Amino acid sequence: MSVAIHRPSGRGWRWAGAAAALVGVCLVGLVYLGWERPSAAPEVSSSTGAAWWDGAPTGLTGLGAEGAGPGLRTGLEALPGSLAGTEVDGQARADAQGQLVLDRRLRDLFDYFLSLVGEEPLAQIQARVAAYLGMHLPAAARDQALDLFRRYVAYGEARGRLGAEAGGSSSAMEADALAARLGQLEALQQQHFSAAEGAAFFGADNAEDRYTVARLAVWQDAHLSAADKARQLQALKDALPADLRARLTAADAVADLRAVTEAWARDGGAPEVLREARLRLVGESATTRLEALDAQRAQWRERVTAYLAQRQAVEADASLSATQRTAALTQLRQQGFTPQEQLRLDAAMQAASPR
Repeated sequence: MSVAIHRPSGRGWRWAGAAAALVGVCLVGLVYLGWERPSAAPEVSSSTGAAWWDGAPTGLTGLGAEGAGPGLRTGLEALPGSLAGTEVDGQARADAQGQLVLDRRLRDLFDYFLSLVGEEPLAQIQARVAAYLGMHLPAAARDQALDLFRRYVAYGEARGRLGAEAGGSSSAMEADALAARLGQLEALQQQHFSAAEGAAFFGADNAEDRYTVARLAVWQDAHLSAADKARQLQALKDALPADLRARLTAADAVADLRAVTEAWARDGGAPEVLREARLRLVGESATTRLEALDAQRAQWRERVTAYLAQRQAVEADASLSATQRTAALTQLRQQGFTPQEQLRLDAAMQAASPR
């Protein structure tokens, strides 16, 4: 099982959908940043997981810098149906000295053509890449890009083998196991790419994955109090590069709050401890909304508890006939709850009743 899925960029990436994320967070029904039960783990989603090479045929290495092949001038002629009519995702550029520019857009370009694995022989894909690069790069940069493409394919094969060896591990969702897996993948990248190439192709994704696994480690540490979890989670966020920190969503904060709240409830923490944790993770405005939501929920629980006590008293009153008891229960519901609240009451009672 792969640690993660490839994070597609640009258009829809039909092929990336075949990859399965190891763990995920389902955040639904978000109101005032409220939550139910914490999720098991954050989603680990980056270049270090499944992509075109998962399930691809073997024997993809050994690509040289051969010519474009017959009938190919741009590399885009007669594209198979999956890419027909699409815009090329990615870019190949050279600098003023005619040397290859290393960036994530070059990797996106490789992935665009490699999405055809399974539809075309790899030799044809290689020919397309060579033709496309020849149209957009001077000779020196083209040769550098073709060599990098060959190593990118070799890395994909090696990573696929590593994923197969790690598949089925019972500890796959443990932070330590995920951290070790990421370490193996980063070591594999170092075997196939220079430091500059690895940073351009995988740097941002690796940083985000390390952050995600570190969050998971904090979540899973049962020895940390709610306040400690909040402090460590905030420290992890503060240490991120500015661009990555800016991309963090409200869903990330809610997921962290779930873990912190679970720890707080487990420890029987005081309200001020939870408030401090919330302030650290979501700020004062969201904390105020959360506290208002807590008050509404507490008030609802009190009303339901009082209703159940009154209902029990009516049902235990032996002086009432069956008709009188039914009328009394109906009146109790109508006096205590609006029609909409009665639906909510019925749902809560049904959920609480023994199966």
